[in-house]
Formats: sequence, C-alpha cells, structure tokens
Amino acid sequence: MRCMFCDLDIINKDLSKGLPITVPGKGVAHTYCAEQDLHSRRIFGNIHIADLEDNDLYELKEMVMAEVNQRNGIAPKTY
Repeated sequence: MRCMFCDLDIINKDLSKGLPITVPGKGVAHTYCAEQDLHSRRIFGNIHIADLEDNDLYELKEMVMAEVNQRNGIAPKTY
C-alpha cells in the first residue's frame, strides 16, 4: 500500500513520515504527508482559508483574536 501524496510504502518500520492514516474520501497516507497537504492548501477543520473572501477572512481573524483574548482573560477594547 502506498501513500497517496509521496507514493512511498505506508506499511514499513520507518515511521519518519508518521503512522498511516485514512484520508476520508481519498485514500491512505502518512500522517506527515496528509498534514503537509492540509497546510499547503490552507485548510483548517472544514474551513478552506484560501477560498474566503477578504471581508470574511478579516472577520474570521477578529473572531479568533476575540476568542484568544477571552481565554487569556484580556478585556476587549472599547472604542
């Protein structure tokens, strides 16, 4: 069985590319190869970041920063 990204054998003793995983709807891959693919396509969860319109991207950034600040006990800015 071969990795769908690097085409190397999945089942071997060399774990330098991570354990084998199943990529839903696609096939099998090394963990490292699958992660690299997600990063290169800029996907987080079900969010395809590269496909977002500029306004949506900025809104997502603000929402993420608000959540980070909330978790760290930082009060939101008041204007």
